[in-house]
Amino acid sequence: MSGGRTGRLDRHGGAPGCRGGRPVRVAHLTTTDLTLRYLLLAQLRRLRAEGYDVTAISAPGPHTAAVEAEGVRHLAWRNATRSWSLRADLLAFAELWRLLRRERFDLLHTHNPKPGVIGRVAARLAGVPVVNTVHGLYATPEDRLGKRVAVLGLEGLAARCSRLELYQSEEDLRWARRIRLLPGGRGELLGNGTDLERFDPERVDAGGVARLRRELGLPVDALVVGAVGRLVAEKGYRELFAAARAVRRQDPRVRFLVVGAPDLDKADAIGEDELAAAAADVCFVGWRDDVADLLAVMDVFVLASWREGMPRSAIEAAAMARPLVLTDIRGCREVARHDQEALLVPARDPGALAAAIRRLAADPALRARLGAAARRRARQRFDEAAVAERVVGAYRRLLGPPSAAGPRPGAAELVVIRPARAGDAAAMARLHADGMPGAFLPTLGHRFLARLYQALAADPEAVALVAETPRGVVGFAAGVVSVGGFYRRFAGRHGPAAALAAAPRLVRPAVLRSLLETVRYPAQAATPAVVRLPDAELLAIAVAPEARTGGTGRALADGVLDGLGARGAGAVKVVVGAANGGANRFYERVGFQPAGQLSVHQGTPSNVWIRSCHSSSP
Repeated sequence: MSGGRTGRLDRHGGAPGCRGGRPVRVAHLTTTDLTLRYLLLAQLRRLRAEGYDVTAISAPGPHTAAVEAEGVRHLAWRNATRSWSLRADLLAFAELWRLLRRERFDLLHTHNPKPGVIGRVAARLAGVPVVNTVHGLYATPEDRLGKRVAVLGLEGLAARCSRLELYQSEEDLRWARRIRLLPGGRGELLGNGTDLERFDPERVDAGGVARLRRELGLPVDALVVGAVGRLVAEKGYRELFAAARAVRRQDPRVRFLVVGAPDLDKADAIGEDELAAAAADVCFVGWRDDVADLLAVMDVFVLASWREGMPRSAIEAAAMARPLVLTDIRGCREVARHDQEALLVPARDPGALAAAIRRLAADPALRARLGAAARRRARQRFDEAAVAERVVGAYRRLLGPPSAAGPRPGAAELVVIRPARAGDAAAMARLHADGMPGAFLPTLGHRFLARLYQALAADPEAVALVAETPRGVVGFAAGVVSVGGFYRRFAGRHGPAAALAAAPRLVRPAVLRSLLETVRYPAQAATPAVVRLPDAELLAIAVAPEARTGGTGRALADGVLDGLGARGAGAVKVVVGAANGGANRFYERVGFQPAGQLSVHQGTPSNVWIRSCHSSSP
């Protein structure tokens, strides 16, 4: 049923980063230059390589030189502070508004809670389009009502000033959709990642690791438990210090290593007295750039945070094949699953933390199993290059590839991905027929297809999405948790009306035979039968030619997989004609893996592709 033409096609030609003969000017806004250097540099590099003129905006600091060395212009946001203060924040808002009015960027990309709120509102008032990355909602469903109302109220106001909200955490995105925090379906999953080449255990020099252990004063036979992050209470360091004391009381060979410095701007900074008291059990090395080498020294990685978005330190440790002990909170549970890549423990529970560390310290086989699984998961889900590509795709959808004469109508149209409604069925049927003219279902006629997509839009076990611009629906994708189950529900609820719509064509024996083959095929197995095919399936995807800028097809496919994962599907298949080279290449590009062939219709081989769902982790 699949096989739509979903390619990356520029509508007007020309370089993707040019507008009116000049590069498109984009700016990334954060509070500190540390975020620019250590969390966003891969995205800034990728945007420069794509041809964008990239500016970084933050409070001045020691890391601006490293950012500018990458060819990224830096502008100082001098009134920016990390703590909330009405007077300071009003000054920061006014300064940023003046800067945006002066610079007239084509797009502002905001990051972190405070710059996200101030930046989105200031950009809206300055007439600059804005995209926001939600690194982690500052409130969670477990927080007290007052905090949720205050935080989500500000977030909801700011979200209405942006064109697109990119969420690093899938839990955050699902919650935001459930409470209708996002206007007009503007939210997409961005994810998070790291440099998988830098954080690669195969690149570790064993001799260098041994030398580093000696420099840190760690005995050769010591089992090293490590943590990386700012020294603030919210990161769970007090619980970690208590756990270290309890573990070392029973097993002195276990040593604890902490990489990070006190964050004195924060009210919950760990003070010098606490650090001195913990020094008997914990080795503190301060802030360092050789994090990959320090992770290689660790036998176990711990993150005891109370709150996270998508923790980069845990992702880096997973990439280095370290067994993980993480708190069972939003973000951490997305990096690793309990007893598969990590041991998850309750937050603020030093006893449970100590018990998990003891378990790993006593079981080398468990450490090896969890570490190897963590590396595999990092390779599958946490590549920062893939995250940067999603950002580029979002920019191309928002800004388009402008012509040399300036933007033409539609060049900068916003493409919104949203759930399909019954009223979209006719447009979806048209796109299906136009995009897959050689497929079987269009032979049953437009009325039948419209009835089918009306059913998919309403079915609780289906996910149907459309891509919409101000001109209307320009793309769609649909999938189901079970193909056979959907066919049965469709027959029960729409059978007579659908049969009547297709009746003029069903009188032809070849068409009737093809219909029966379509209904029966879910029971087939792919050949060679290496794996059992999942019941869930991406049924169809199609994008109009004028909307095939980079990323629309991928966003639709990812959205359907996210939705099916949320409905319990662990993996999803897609069946596409073997002769449809464009569709097969598309599914390979978006992460599907080949799983053999089957013959839906007699004499016509189809390829089967499988991909795991983003939401397959508990």
